[in-house]
Amino acid sequence: MRSLLVLCVVLVGCGVRPRSEDAGVVAEVDAGVDAGVDAGVDAGVDSGIPGVDAGCSSSNLTACGYQSGTFSPAPPVVRSLTYDDGFTDGGRTIEVAIRRPQGAPLPLPVILYSHGGAQGISNALTVGEEWAAPLVRAGYLVVAIAHAPRDEASRTALCTSLGLPTVAECATFKYLHWDRPHDVRQVIDLLERTNSTGPLAGSLDLSKLGYLGHSAGAGSTEMVAGATRQLGTSVHTLADPRVKAFVGCSPEGPGDDGFLDTSWDSVTRPYLSLTGIGDETSEATAAMRPQPYQRMPAGEKYLGWITEASARHTTFEHKLDGCVTWQQQRNADVARCETYFTWLEPAALAFFDAQLKGLPAARAYLASDSLRTLSGGVMEWSRK
Repeated sequence: MRSLLVLCVVLVGCGVRPRSEDAGVVAEVDAGVDAGVDAGVDAGVDSGIPGVDAGCSSSNLTACGYQSGTFSPAPPVVRSLTYDDGFTDGGRTIEVAIRRPQGAPLPLPVILYSHGGAQGISNALTVGEEWAAPLVRAGYLVVAIAHAPRDEASRTALCTSLGLPTVAECATFKYLHWDRPHDVRQVIDLLERTNSTGPLAGSLDLSKLGYLGHSAGAGSTEMVAGATRQLGTSVHTLADPRVKAFVGCSPEGPGDDGFLDTSWDSVTRPYLSLTGIGDETSEATAAMRPQPYQRMPAGEKYLGWITEASARHTTFEHKLDGCVTWQQQRNADVARCETYFTWLEPAALAFFDAQLKGLPAARAYLASDSLRTLSGGVMEWSRK
């Protein structure tokens, strides 16, 4: 049984530079993952096959959930990847955090994760841990990408290339809108190389590759899915056909940093949008966020819309802070904030299980009204 340690070793051989502080993590993985994997298989760990209970009703909410595996996570491992982006001396370097389910059968389906924010993140261990937990538990290998900030020289070079040569234009340009899809392409290239030769060959099922992102990270999922976007003076298409299914948490809508009314006309792959009436920021209104779903062509498109304002922007990042602050300011019950995850998680898991694993029960769950019933009607569920 191959462990995540093998993945890390192969990654180093594929041009990925390890961080010195990873030594303890690697040692821990080496000491326990293989044994844990084999023991888990021998002990009959949950196969990840869910079930849909026809008894789902307002008086039997326990039958309205969705279960998708109970695998435990191996310790995360961080690696850095350097590639030639055409603008950075010495190449652009990003980190990824790899989280693997122990005991899950090989080959592993893979989910990529992109964070939001305009400034960038350097430490991948701070990226996507909350969303990774249920995905790993469901049997997915999760690769969280830290989309690194740029120095002034590389930012200026990128701006000039995109037709934004002045200091004022470049100062307001959110360069990560360009970087995220390119970072994703490089990470997939690396996974393909890793999976094609050497001891890890065949251990990843890259025909079952999904991509989840939050906020600006959701904007990247839209672009990789085929949405066009004006970056600088030109409209760009940065689609990657290797990704099979997408989840956009707090999606970016028309008028948001270069997205046009027609941007989603060519998004034909499966896409789930998760957002709500309280999903707003200083730059984007909640009303903008369901519009990508509305504008995408029909066919395996889904929208989960939470109608309580206490489900804030960071709720869809799978974090409590925004909701807790909102509730505390109103002397309302902060326990409500955890409840939203019990709706968001089954939506995302059933979607990925349907699109990537092809599980009939997952498709049945998406086609049902279970999420609406589970939420007491607070989460509206749309599909087309």
